[in-house]
Amino acid sequence: MIRSHISLAVAVLPVAVAGCAPGYTRAEVVYAEPAQYEYVVPADRVVIVTREVLVQRGYVVYRVETHGPDRIVWAHRGDDDDDIVRVFVSRNGDRVAVRSLAERRDHGKHKGWYKNGKADDVMTDIDGRLRERREH
Repeated sequence: MIRSHISLAVAVLPVAVAGCAPGYTRAEVVYAEPAQYEYVVPADRVVIVTREVLVQRGYVVYRVETHGPDRIVWAHRGDDDDDIVRVFVSRNGDRVAVRSLAERRDHGKHKGWYKNGKADDVMTDIDGRLRERREH
């Protein structure tokens, strides 16, 4: 009986710790969500437009990660490191799926990051720019 309780505690502990551990939302979690937009353009074009839109909106792009065919664009607003936006660009055959995530630093008890929704305003501008280029 004691052995089964110990096994249960060992199995549940990593899940409990992962749920409250400080840090950014894992990319795998974001990729599991449906894409906000899909395009038939090169992934590099989406990254370039994303960087341009973020800079125009007052963000500082401080990292572009490459994971295989996927790209993640990281940006924070001006001098404020407490609000970040990540735009996830992933190829799916001849299509490019785009997802976004806004996160905010928690200065309270947990001192980590929490998901603050999607960056819809940024995504709307990116979508407009990509559609504008395609129509010309």
